[in-house]
Amino acid sequence: MTTVQDILTFLEGFAPYELAESWDNVGLLCGERTQEVTGVLCALDVTEQVVQEAAEQGAQLIVAHHPAIFTSVSRVTGDDATGRVLRAAVRHDIALICMHTNADCAEGGVNDALASALFLTGVEHMDAGENGMLGRVGDLPREMQPREFALYVKECLRAGGVRFCDGGKPIRRVAVGGGACGKLMDCAKAKGADAFVIGDCSYDLMQRAQSIGLTLVDAGHFPTENPVAAVFAEQVGAAFPQVRTAVSARHADCIQFV
Repeated sequence: MTTVQDILTFLEGFAPYELAESWDNVGLLCGERTQEVTGVLCALDVTEQVVQEAAEQGAQLIVAHHPAIFTSVSRVTGDDATGRVLRAAVRHDIALICMHTNADCAEGGVNDALASALFLTGVEHMDAGENGMLGRVGDLPREMQPREFALYVKECLRAGGVRFCDGGKPIRRVAVGGGACGKLMDCAKAKGADAFVIGDCSYDLMQRAQSIGLTLVDAGHFPTENPVAAVFAEQVGAAFPQVRTAVSARHADCIQFV
């Protein structure tokens, strides 16, 4: 019999808690450790739709990237999204494991999955973050011009759209940071990156990147981090072949383009 704790212990080995940023909330956030697990659903976020999907599939566990409980929770009611998600998970007896910044930093985690999705080679750590493991940098299969590269990122990540600034030079070496990683811009530049792909970007970051000759591509938070859902499913499925694993088919980017 495979339990929630068995899968949690495995995931703790894949993405150790010591890799998480000090402000983060990771691990088993809801559920019973001794519960038997025959099915796991993996997603970027634990939404009401994902919980319902797990219930319909007969999954006892959801493994997600973003914490289902992040800011202080003083009550669990149907008045807000967090309360509705937790109430639904408890009602269907579904445990929730969330691996956030520890999965960002883990070998084979979010940023390695992002680098892989862009077909980067010679991938190495960007030596950023609290533990020096956040972000990756590698080389493109071939040199590209900034606009061509932006379109390449859009296609590789199946993003609805991307925003970018032109750093003014051809791109071969690329840094990546899934989600809101604009703070790592100087690290990307120091590692020789010609371009930096992130998930959230403000106007001032675009201005600064252009001023230092760095093409900055904002491909969206969901597209840059969602590849990790498949990684979770692959990792758990390989370690526990008797457990059915799947990636959510209903969870999608909430940001749309017109």
